[in-house]
Amino acid sequence: MDQLNSIEPTPPVIAELGELNQEVTRVLKQKFDLSPDEILNGLPLIDMSRTEFWPLCPLMVKPLQCDPTGRFRSFTGHCNNLKNTAWGAAQTPFVRYLAPRHPDGIQMERSSVVDGSPLPLPRLITSKIHKDSDQPSGDLSLLIMVWGQVIDHDVALAAPPRDEQGMDFNCCRRKHPNCKPIRIPDNDPVYSPYKQTCMDFKRSLAGLRPNCALGPRAHINTITSTIDGNVIYGSTASVANQLRSFVGGELKVQNSFAHLGLKPLMPPQLDKPDLDCFSRPRDTYCFLGGDERVNEQPTLTVMHTLYVRDHNRLAKQLAQINPHWNDDRIYHETRHIEAAIIQHVLITEYLPLLIGKDMMALFNLTSAPAGQYWHGYNPNVTPSISQGFSTAAFRQGHTFIQGKVRLYDPRSHTQVGFKLLRNFFKRPFHYYIPGRIDEVLAGIVNTPAQMYDPFISEEISGHLFQEEGEMVGMDLPAINLARGREQGTPGYNVYREWCGLPKAQSFEDLEAYMSNRTAYLYSRLYKHVDDIDLWSGGISEKRMGGAQIGPTFACIIARQFANIKRGDRFWFENAGFPSSFTLDQLREIKKTSQARLLCYNSDNMKTIQKNALKLEHPIFNPRVSCSQIPDIDLSFWQEDPSNPGSFRTSNIDDGET
Repeated sequence: MDQLNSIEPTPPVIAELGELNQEVTRVLKQKFDLSPDEILNGLPLIDMSRTEFWPLCPLMVKPLQCDPTGRFRSFTGHCNNLKNTAWGAAQTPFVRYLAPRHPDGIQMERSSVVDGSPLPLPRLITSKIHKDSDQPSGDLSLLIMVWGQVIDHDVALAAPPRDEQGMDFNCCRRKHPNCKPIRIPDNDPVYSPYKQTCMDFKRSLAGLRPNCALGPRAHINTITSTIDGNVIYGSTASVANQLRSFVGGELKVQNSFAHLGLKPLMPPQLDKPDLDCFSRPRDTYCFLGGDERVNEQPTLTVMHTLYVRDHNRLAKQLAQINPHWNDDRIYHETRHIEAAIIQHVLITEYLPLLIGKDMMALFNLTSAPAGQYWHGYNPNVTPSISQGFSTAAFRQGHTFIQGKVRLYDPRSHTQVGFKLLRNFFKRPFHYYIPGRIDEVLAGIVNTPAQMYDPFISEEISGHLFQEEGEMVGMDLPAINLARGREQGTPGYNVYREWCGLPKAQSFEDLEAYMSNRTAYLYSRLYKHVDDIDLWSGGISEKRMGGAQIGPTFACIIARQFANIKRGDRFWFENAGFPSSFTLDQLREIKKTSQARLLCYNSDNMKTIQKNALKLEHPIFNPRVSCSQIPDIDLSFWQEDPSNPGSFRTSNIDDGET
């Protein structure tokens, strides 16, 4: 009962109630012969506060009393919206832009529109359409993939089932209600030589809608949906406190190389040290971060490390500027600034490159003009992450992944080695080698990303999370397809129509949107063009002019980030809230860039291209000295001790409209 009265119940507690909620839905469907539309739109209208289920409904999905005067976000995201207090909060469900395609209207995986038969095996689609082909980009650096993963991990994390000890388990070796193992077809080019016929896959845990409303199966998003830096800080107070040093507003670190004059590493993962951590040497640990996927792959771990270093760097400066601030104030103000910097880089560097300037303008995602606030906050818009975005559209980055982790000298920007990605999954121990952080970081900005196309590196389509001594791992494209199907994600063609794009009436129509080869292969694999899975169809589209991805995914991604921006009371450009920055502070935040993060938090990188998301080019993207990369001037956060909340200003008028 204690967890029911908390805004931080654990996913297993929520899932148990989610399954009960789903069973109530099933019984009502059977008793009253409800249609899928009645299940989706009628059952949620039932007032659950008048039912016997209400005492079981956790506090975190009930309306809360909120303090509208707070300057800082809650860790869980509750009370961002003062009326709908659970919108965008951790442990609440993914929302849907389109009705789910569950054959039973509740929870069965999506099937063929022709006859209700199962869709093609996910692994078969990988081996035919998403096979490996080395097609490096001519202008994108690998940072486009890595930073995209950081953003993904800041907004979405479905809850995976765990065993009784809170550890992972393999569905090919045991039975569990949430097990849905992926069957590997005969004569598979990667797995059959090793006689593997099964791949581990689990359903994501069931969730609870606000006020425990009934309806089709909901799925827990365990983290906050807003761009708030939870990838650094966590989405619960308990995780945040694990990461804090409680001294000077700083985060915990390991000063492993202080004697060499190198910057610190993240703290060690001491609680459950073998969870999501492979082949751990004795007395050596994976890292502890704000997101549990911190050790997933090496370039991601580097970005986590840079953000922790940047937090502590800024916290030290704020402590000097405001000696009257205590640890708590320094920590939260630094967290507030870091979230704003991430939001700024998102809408000025990453999204314009990914979806193009036209989509940015169409969805009002462009940054406010210099010296002005943005006035688009809408309390009627939820920032919650949509299910089509999380299971498909924002998995577009998988096509950018390189199969090799290239190591570069950070000073000369010359390659000094490489490792296959399969040897690094959940094994970050090489970062205990002095200088390795910089070598991987320099590799990220000097390595071209792969082209946006249907082809996926075999390092993630056959060797994902491959363990020591094994010859094969998992298949990420197959997992993407299975995840979309189990969550009832509508097909690719449905989303095209929703985006206002021409709907394919036949497989031949697809040739206008993707290669003839891919359209032909779809006709051989699927029974109907409407059966094509959203993720597969989306990454197979031809790129839009001025963008790096196709129109369907650009549409879904733009809509999602527009909702995040409009539905976030703490968005960094907002005016008139206790959280609002002064225009001087806003100007300083807008001086920052991804190159700044890399330059000022690496150990020995002295030069970098101005736009780190793109490869160096002597004319269009020249490499410059780090001293030429603007840093944020925190003097505008100097507070008058006699007048709390009054910051140093220049001549900018904060009363603009």
